[in-house]
Amino acid sequence: MADTNGKARRKITAEELAKHDSDANAWMACHGLVLDLNQEFLNDHPGGPDVVTALAGKDGTQDFEDISHSDSAREWASKLIIGYMEGAEEEEELKTKMIPKHSETARAGASGLGAFLPAVIVLALAAAAYFFLNKA
Repeated sequence: MADTNGKARRKITAEELAKHDSDANAWMACHGLVLDLNQEFLNDHPGGPDVVTALAGKDGTQDFEDISHSDSAREWASKLIIGYMEGAEEEEELKTKMIPKHSETARAGASGLGAFLPAVIVLALAAAAYFFLNKA
């Protein structure tokens, strides 16, 4: 079987995904995969059910990545996969794909300073201000 819940994945249309947009029946697309956001998952989600159900019936890939989920959260999400989106370029690959690990989604060519860059800029500005103000 292709996924971790023991059922073969199936192709899901955007129209079908859109129908699953309620708290009681929530699906979400992520990286071309469709996740069934069941009640147990919603109850256990660290951010609460509302942040997840706001994306029900939609593609939540960007929101999922903006949060920078841990690899354990990605493994948890992979257990919810029920299918894959129709028309995806890598449709054949999606039959067995899991939610990618954080390291697999990192931007190509990123230097790794992304989180530290604002702090470096603030320190540089503070140093410049210090030297400028103490010159007088």
